[in-house]
Amino acid sequence: MNSYLIFTDLDGTLLDHQDYRFTEALAALEKIRQARIPLIINSSKTRAEIADIRKQLHNNGAFVVENGAAVCVPAGLFPGYDQTVNQVILGRALTEILPIIRRLRETHGFSFQGFNDFSVADVMRETGLNEIQAEQAKQRLASEPLKWRDSQERLGQFQSLLRQQGLQLIKGGRFWHVMGGNDKSRAMAWLLNKYQQQQQRKKLLTIALGDSQNDLRMLEQADYAGVIRKPDGGHLSINKAPDRVIYSQHRAPLGWREVIDQLFSQLNIGEGNE
Repeated sequence: MNSYLIFTDLDGTLLDHQDYRFTEALAALEKIRQARIPLIINSSKTRAEIADIRKQLHNNGAFVVENGAAVCVPAGLFPGYDQTVNQVILGRALTEILPIIRRLRETHGFSFQGFNDFSVADVMRETGLNEIQAEQAKQRLASEPLKWRDSQERLGQFQSLLRQQGLQLIKGGRFWHVMGGNDKSRAMAWLLNKYQQQQQRKKLLTIALGDSQNDLRMLEQADYAGVIRKPDGGHLSINKAPDRVIYSQHRAPLGWREVIDQLFSQLNIGEGNE
């Protein structure tokens, strides 16, 4: 029997894009728990934000924050990771990123605002988060979300200048994210390698669920992908064999349950899975 790892985005994928609820996905979450498959959050959210969500989901596994910029590993999950939560930065620390983007803004006159420019109230207005959630969203390790207020042409120039500094610009659901060379797919590969070392000869297969451009590489790299319908009714287009991808008919969180149900049926995953 095959063994699996499930990697999931949060906003617009498992969580409703507007109110961040996941009630309609509860049955699928229980199905994953019964099958004893690790469910790995792979999100643009911060460690502080995900900590609360993990409690709500009763999720105690490893998780990926800030679009793959860092991985958080609970104690005892892998050999040598002994702290309560072991934090591994895979990209560039925020302390390195901020001086670069501020200098580019000053030198070239780009018009944008990052989370370090925003007050908590600003973040609340831009995201719909409550005050505590907005404070958590500002506690960043290795990426800076931006609200771009300039032209598309200037965006391309900004992106080029970032590349020269070893940084990249990734499009998320609401913001552009400046970060180092890592992304969700590389973080997924890092964790897959750690889990695979424990499995020895048994091959692990990956399932990934997402909805936005920042999920693209993760979805295309996974063995099986679920693309969740966007609030506007469209889907992210990915390059994958038709039998390896499911496009949900519903939006999050019902679309997430729909994909999990279809994949479990297609792959014959049941309670005996390990």
